[in-house]
Amino acid sequence: MPGVAWDGSGEDVGINGPIENDELPTITDSGKVCILSIDGGGMRGIIPGRILAYLEAALKARSGNPNAKIADYFDVAAGTSVGGILTTMLFTNDGTGSPLFSGEESWRLIAEKGEQIFKIPKTQRAWKKLRGIMTPRYSTKYLEGILKQYLIRDGRALTLRDTLKPVLIPCYDLQSAGPFLFSRADALDCEAWDFSLWEICRATSAVPSFFKPANMTSIDGKTTCTAIDGGIVMNNPTAAAITHVLHNKLEFPSVRGMSDLLVLSLGTGQFDQTYGYKKVRHWGAFQWAKPIVKIILDGISDMVDHTISMSFGDTFRKNYVRVQVSGLPDRALTEMDDGSQGNVKRLMKLADELLKQKSMEHLPFGGRRPLSVSNMERLDWFAEQLVQEQKARLLRKNPTVILKNATRDRSEPNPVQTDQD
Repeated sequence: MPGVAWDGSGEDVGINGPIENDELPTITDSGKVCILSIDGGGMRGIIPGRILAYLEAALKARSGNPNAKIADYFDVAAGTSVGGILTTMLFTNDGTGSPLFSGEESWRLIAEKGEQIFKIPKTQRAWKKLRGIMTPRYSTKYLEGILKQYLIRDGRALTLRDTLKPVLIPCYDLQSAGPFLFSRADALDCEAWDFSLWEICRATSAVPSFFKPANMTSIDGKTTCTAIDGGIVMNNPTAAAITHVLHNKLEFPSVRGMSDLLVLSLGTGQFDQTYGYKKVRHWGAFQWAKPIVKIILDGISDMVDHTISMSFGDTFRKNYVRVQVSGLPDRALTEMDDGSQGNVKRLMKLADELLKQKSMEHLPFGGRRPLSVSNMERLDWFAEQLVQEQKARLLRKNPTVILKNATRDRSEPNPVQTDQD
C-alpha cells in the first residue's frame, strides 16, 4: 500500500497470501449482511484508521478493482466519537456516488489535524492546567472548521440523507437524559430525525471537559438535542449496529438471526491497568477521577465484545472479527487528546504492530486467548469474505439488502448553524 510500510519494507505483507487455517473458516457465499463498527478513542482513532487502510488494500487486491472502497463492501457502519467521524468520512457521498474518503485518507485526517483540533491558544496556555476543570479545555472552532470543510458542499450542509449506506452514530442527549442514535434509516423516514453531518460528528465527539456540548436542531427544526460524547454510553457501537439490522426487515429482508451477519469491530486500544487492593482501598473521588473514565470506557467496549462473541455461539469465527490492542505500552498512548507528531508516529507504529500480533478471542464466562493466526491474516480472510459476498449477490434471485433512497430535493439548502465559543 503506498505510504504504508506494514512490515518495515514497504510491501503489503499478507494481502495476497494464502488463507489456510482451522481458525479461519472456509469462505462461504451464504448471504450475509456486512457490518462495520468503530470504537471511540480520540487520537487513538489512528489505530482503526490504519487497519481500515490495510483492509481496503486487501479488498483491492482480492477483487481486482483498484478503485475499491470500504463503503462498497459494508452494508451498515456504526461509529462512536472519532469512530463516528471515520464512519462519516468513509460513507458520505462525495456527490458522484463515491465516498468522501478512502481508508488511507481517513486516518491521515486524524493524524494531520489532531494537533490543530486539540489546540490551546497561546494567550491561554498560562492557565492550561485549569482548562478542563473550570472550563472546556479546547475551543470547538478548530474541530468545527475542519468538519465544515468536508461536510458542507456548495453552501449546503450535508446530512444523514447524503450517506451512501445506513450509518449509526451515538451521542448522549442531556435534554432527554438518555442515549441518542443518529440513524440514516430514521432520517430517510422523517426529516425530524435528519441532522447535519458536521454537527453529528461534533456531537458524538463532544467529550465532557474537552469540548462544550453540541447544541443541535434537526433539518426541519422540530427536534433538538444537547449532545455530549457517545462514548459515555456506547463506546463500542457494535451491538447497536447488529440490533439495527436484526430489526430492520425493510432494508435487510434476508436476515433471520446472528448467523446471517458478517461483523468487523475495530477498537482503539485498551489501557488494561491493574490495581491491587492495598493501592486503592483508601482512594476517594480525587484519586478515582482519572482511572475511572478509562475503566468505564474500556469496560463498556470489552463487555460488548464479550456479549457479541457469546451471542454468535459456535459460529462466531465465521461471523465476527474484533481487532483490538490491549495493554497500551505507553502512558502517552492512552491520552485521547495528544495530537503531537511524536504521538501520531507512536500510534502509527502501534497499529502496524497490531496487524502482526496474534488475534484474540473471548472465552465463555470471561477471559481471552490468543489464536494461532495474526490480525493481518484474519483481515485477509475477512476481505475475501466481503469480496465473495458481493460476487454472490449478483447471482442471487432474492436481494440480501434493499437500501432506502432519499426522496427530498437535494438542491434544497440546509441551514449551516454556527455555534460561537
